[in-house]
Amino acid sequence: MKPRTDKNEPTSLSFLDVIACAFGAIVILVLILPIGQQTVSETESPSAAAMGRILFLIDKTNEEILSLKSQIESSKALLASIQAESATISDATRLISNAVDDALEQTADVDAKRSALATTRSILESIQPQGPATEQVQTELAGIPVDSEYLAFVIDTSGSMQTIWDVVLKEIERFWLLYPEIKGFQVMNDNGSYLYRHTKGRWIPDSTSARKRALLRTRVWLGFSNSSPVEGIVKAVDDLYRDGIKMAIVVVGDDYQGASFQGILDQIDRKVQSRSVKEGELRIHAIGFWNRTSVAAPENFGVLMRALTHRNNGAFVALEARNSNPLPIPFLR
Repeated sequence: MKPRTDKNEPTSLSFLDVIACAFGAIVILVLILPIGQQTVSETESPSAAAMGRILFLIDKTNEEILSLKSQIESSKALLASIQAESATISDATRLISNAVDDALEQTADVDAKRSALATTRSILESIQPQGPATEQVQTELAGIPVDSEYLAFVIDTSGSMQTIWDVVLKEIERFWLLYPEIKGFQVMNDNGSYLYRHTKGRWIPDSTSARKRALLRTRVWLGFSNSSPVEGIVKAVDDLYRDGIKMAIVVVGDDYQGASFQGILDQIDRKVQSRSVKEGELRIHAIGFWNRTSVAAPENFGVLMRALTHRNNGAFVALEARNSNPLPIPFLR
């Protein structure tokens, strides 16, 4: 069947072409118009396009400023929060810092004490004599000169001393340990009576067994005593000193009954001079017991012994008689 031919077809096609061209012209106009304006007349100056771009940039800048203001407000809020937290952290840091400072001060104090103790220990170890038994000698006996070759004990055997006899023997033994190696020893009481009568006027050769026998015999020794050591000291110097030896006398007591101090000191000085004792060959030490329960004036012994030991290059040690672990009596030292 032959298609139908419309008599008005050429006219319809021309109309569509016109419409299409018009639409295309509108699109072209839109594309070439300056930004920010709908129309530009042919008579407008060239700077109008630049003004449009400036207005557009101003709008964009305003938007960015608003955005930055919003960010600034948010940052201010965050900063305030951080500052609040920082204040809390600062307080905590200050407390911790104070605690650390206190700990450092305590540590420094402990270190100082440790250093002082180490120094004291070093000094004590350096002055204690070396030998198998010297570990047992306690520190209140440290510092006593121990260069003597012969040792003579002059012991008060009075009734007051017998009440503390166990303590006395213990301290004699401890003092004796300061001299691990000597050539001889002797034991007599304050009146000049010898522990062994057959050894009168001569030294007993020193040995461990000889010391033990002497201490055992001293434990049951009950010699007469007038609580004045002068007779025993004079006897020891007169009987036992020999030219060229180094001798030490150790006076052991708790009381002095005499009324004169200078008289005794002068008497001992005269004996030392009469025997022509050379410098450095005689020392007189003393061990005093604070025995107030049995002695009326124990300080008299201390006063006498301090002067006597000082004049004869010796040392005086005062001990608490009633204590199983004797302590020094400071005012008698």
